[in-house]
Amino acid sequence: MPDPFASFVNNPSAPAVRFVPVVKAEADLPGGTCKALLVGSAGTANLVDADGGIRAAVPLQQGYNPLRCVRVATGGTATDIWALY
Repeated sequence: MPDPFASFVNNPSAPAVRFVPVVKAEADLPGGTCKALLVGSAGTANLVDADGGIRAAVPLQQGYNPLRCVRVATGGTATDIWALY
């Protein structure tokens, strides 16, 4: 059966094709820039946005956070974070 979302792959509001658990690190996400973060427990995170800007203590809600980022750095209180691609 063909993928009904195939035409939406590059659309930021399209459903995620992959979801990968995030390990907070001082390195970029292995999958590149994600389209959003899915968070299990709300809190803050230190992020590098898609343009390379460093953002400290970004508040993340539990659930879907439509933030394109390349890195979830160490620190912050949010846990159980998943990168959506």
